[in-house]
Amino acid sequence: MLKAEDFQRIAAKNHIIYDAGYKNTVALADRLMDEKPLEYRIPDGIRLLSVSRAVLDRVSALGLAYRLTGEEKYAARCYAELENAANFKDWNPYHFLDVGEMCNAFGIGYDWLYGYMTEEQRALLRRAIIEKGLMQFREDYLDLPRRRSYKWYQDDPGDNWKFVCDGGITVAALAICDEDDVDAEFISEVFRRAFSDAYTAARTMYHPDGSYAEGFTYWEYASTYLAYYTSALKSAVGTDYGLTDHEPIRRSAYYVRSMCSNDFIAFDFGDAYPAFLCAPIYLWIGANYGREDISAMRSEYLRAHLSDVRVNDLIWYCPETNAVLEPLPLDHGSVGGSNASFRSGWDKDALYCAVHYGENDAYHAHADTGSFIVEYGGKRFFSELGMDNYNVPKYRCTYRFRAEGHNTLVINPSERPDQAWSSHCYVDVYRPADSEKGIDGIAVCDMSAAYFGKGVIRGVKMTSDRGSVIIQDELTLEDGDVGYWFAHTKAEITLSDDARSAILDMDGVKLRATVLSGGTFEVMAADYMFPSIRQPGSRDNSAFRKLAVSFRGSSVICVELAPMREEEADSSAQVTPISQW
Repeated sequence: MLKAEDFQRIAAKNHIIYDAGYKNTVALADRLMDEKPLEYRIPDGIRLLSVSRAVLDRVSALGLAYRLTGEEKYAARCYAELENAANFKDWNPYHFLDVGEMCNAFGIGYDWLYGYMTEEQRALLRRAIIEKGLMQFREDYLDLPRRRSYKWYQDDPGDNWKFVCDGGITVAALAICDEDDVDAEFISEVFRRAFSDAYTAARTMYHPDGSYAEGFTYWEYASTYLAYYTSALKSAVGTDYGLTDHEPIRRSAYYVRSMCSNDFIAFDFGDAYPAFLCAPIYLWIGANYGREDISAMRSEYLRAHLSDVRVNDLIWYCPETNAVLEPLPLDHGSVGGSNASFRSGWDKDALYCAVHYGENDAYHAHADTGSFIVEYGGKRFFSELGMDNYNVPKYRCTYRFRAEGHNTLVINPSERPDQAWSSHCYVDVYRPADSEKGIDGIAVCDMSAAYFGKGVIRGVKMTSDRGSVIIQDELTLEDGDVGYWFAHTKAEITLSDDARSAILDMDGVKLRATVLSGGTFEVMAADYMFPSIRQPGSRDNSAFRKLAVSFRGSSVICVELAPMREEEADSSAQVTPISQW
């Protein structure tokens, strides 16, 4: 991923980010010098993944420190880590993601330490790459008998495993492919199989609007491995053979930035974390597509936070990138899309709202059609709970997976699925707000498919003055149908005497929720309505509570969410049919 001249450019430290990255990398390598090599551990009985990732982190830091300083102590410690992992009994091909990440580590280590190692040391690492990596990859694509947690190589279109496994294998294969004792025909087959698989995945996982099929956490993970893959190809052979010649990959940078909060915290629907997503991957996307404005999403942050410059920043940073990050439009969405967002500005005190519709059967999706988040003053007042523990007996029965664990509706609650797992619901009407023309921003979706054909339309509106958010649901139900409107929060909640409004307080920042139509608020625990389906080992949700509005039969539920900058009078907003928005 880096050539000799690249190491020299970084080591010259003629740029503030290179200087900081040099110091950070060497400091990390120094801390690793006294660490014992990692042990082979599968703590959950399934994954060696934490060990593979730690090997990658250690090899990257120690190897880069050696190439930047020339000090062999770093190379010796790096080789010790690789030798130790090479002698593992296997790299856990049962859960092949572990092999993909370990191969990535070995490819980087073999390449960066090549001039330091003896031929005997190189041969040891080559054998490990071939026997524990490439041969296991071959067994997968030939579907030879072996216990597997997931037949990722047969899945179409697949998921993030395509990029991690195909990319990691290719990085390792590129490092050793020109050695005399490596079977050229076998290596060529590995390259072809991996490339075909990853090429198809890149064109199916990144959607035309820039959204990524598995949500934000897996966008960063998959895109980072696509970046490793492409960077290795380009440095080794001068081209990625069109692997990333796909415009939605570039668009994904704008999509993710638009859907994250102003502080770059992810909208964590599905199996995601509310993670900080201003990641090194923006530097690769910017460099790969010649877009300095995308690179600036990360580089501008790094200039203000030099202690955060990482190894991957040094790999993908272009010193000529001096662009200043230009603010994106305040609103983001499209008809036919899965998500939309609105905000009053890009400053930390702005009001921000995002909504998720989409496909409940997508990889790493939840039963969360219609779920929304709201921030104000840098505080996330209404939150998604994110991923649960993958090792529970029935993941789809976890609270965080079910609709009751999201900021959406539950109709006729029971122990059965509370949204249809196979439903697809997309934005039917999208319009950005225009303050000058007095036009509200809206994202409307018919969610009936998610509720087994019950008539459900959800509209999310940011008012034209960008002063409040309105969530409105128009329900066409049977007289005996009952349900709840839910919204999860970590804020302190104070209900009004009539329970038609609630003040949410987070560290003195306040937001008012007002029921304009449909009932009154109550406060409920973020817990199952039917404890009999509780999953042992699932994540703790006690930090959250939820505002709830109950309903019966056909209803219009309209809730306004507005910042409280001072003690204000009750809301004067009017309820109008979504069709008139």
